[in-house]
Amino acid sequence: MLKKTMLWLLVLVAVLVDAYEVEPMIAEIQATSGNNRVTYRVANPSETTLPLEVEVYKRSFDDNQVEQLIETDDIIVLPPQVEVAAQSYQVFRAQFIGDPRLAETQSYRIVFKQLPLKNEPDGEPEISMVFNFATLLFVNPQQGIEDLQQQLACSNPADGCELVLTNNGNQVVNLNGSQLIINTDGEQTVDWALYRELLPVSYLMPSHTIRLALASLSEQGRVQDARIELADDR
Repeated sequence: MLKKTMLWLLVLVAVLVDAYEVEPMIAEIQATSGNNRVTYRVANPSETTLPLEVEVYKRSFDDNQVEQLIETDDIIVLPPQVEVAAQSYQVFRAQFIGDPRLAETQSYRIVFKQLPLKNEPDGEPEISMVFNFATLLFVNPQQGIEDLQQQLACSNPADGCELVLTNNGNQVVNLNGSQLIINTDGEQTVDWALYRELLPVSYLMPSHTIRLALASLSEQGRVQDARIELADDR
């Protein structure tokens, strides 16, 4: 049984090594002409042809901040479908063609979908395992403003304090690479890598609020103050 398990793991690793790569996975552009484009590069390191198609979805969120995807024509991607040659790459160009008069940042999923190869003449799939990459694209308004409001909430001392983050601006706030400063008896700096998993998102959309629990991050004493310093502000 152990030998069979190890064999399947080796097969899976081999498949993942040959899986295609997409860059960038996250991008920001503007809605206005001249800054409304992004280029994607899809590399195919395998020894077989990679058939791909691209789908575009607009993101929205329900009351529980769960992502909802809706098909949209706001973004055009060329080529929409292609076969990437073995050990080669393909460039895709995406452009925002929606209304440039955005009131606030809009976000989209550009999904690169691998299509199963077909055998001839029976038409049965040649490969059964396919991979999809859902990239994230933010389209910002021309006059975008980031306004990250921060408030320390300690309503229940038994559970520790929380840092409440709200984006009151009209442009997405990028939290990646930020630092957390906690003040107990003195200032303690917490690197991004240590608290990124405690946040539900690393890009905070306009009018959205998230909470960061501080109990596992503060070294000692009651938290008197806390704040996040964005990478762009340091």
